[in-house]
Amino acid sequence: MRKQSILYKTLARALSIKRPHGGPAVEMFTKWLFGHTPVGVNAFFDACGNLHVDARVSPINRTLFVAHVDTVHCEEGPNKIRKTNGMWYAEGAPLGADDGAGCAMLMHLLCSGVPGYYLFTQGEECGGIGVKFVAKEFARLLCDFDRAIAFDRRNTYSVITHQGWGRCCSDEFGQALADAFNASDDSLMYMPDDTGVYTDTAEFTDVIPECTNISVGYALEHSDQESLDILHFVALADRVVHIDWDALPYYRDWE
Repeated sequence: MRKQSILYKTLARALSIKRPHGGPAVEMFTKWLFGHTPVGVNAFFDACGNLHVDARVSPINRTLFVAHVDTVHCEEGPNKIRKTNGMWYAEGAPLGADDGAGCAMLMHLLCSGVPGYYLFTQGEECGGIGVKFVAKEFARLLCDFDRAIAFDRRNTYSVITHQGWGRCCSDEFGQALADAFNASDDSLMYMPDDTGVYTDTAEFTDVIPECTNISVGYALEHSDQESLDILHFVALADRVVHIDWDALPYYRDWE
């Protein structure tokens, strides 16, 4: 991984600090993300502290990318990380790859020029506080999107089709996205997965036809045994910038 890339810089920044919801650390990290958005894109904070980045360049750009900035830590402070060539581990506390890895993936997409709308949300670990605010206050904006993609799932293979109480995307969309991930890298083996629990995109299913959550390589999240498969994470990062997100199929009536 190139150490000066925005992917690495964001990941290292995110995992080095504990970011419980509502504290100065998560606010500082969100402002850091704002400060590293590309020049010329429309970036702003809403009243709940969510960071919106509108990088659409055409009416056909109808993809929403989502990650959350908070972690499950109960206190703030530096976070200790142990690194090997293939894995990053927590040392005495959650690693924070849930969802620091997702934030890094969004910044990588954004700074690679992938058009779309990027949303960095507050309070996902406290019941989706930020995204519920977006669903209520930005309902008309959400109608502009055909798909909402969160990068906030454990393991290395899931394209989530069901979250918590029901379906969040069609099987056709899930398979098409899995195929797009796997197309040119034998190390990626994504597949539709109906065992999702909850992440921010679950709040958009009444408005956005296809909502999913993508594995980014972390495991044992919310524990002091949390780890990140850095080789998978980098392979996924290499792939996501080559996907034609707006060419993916969508089906509004999939129930």
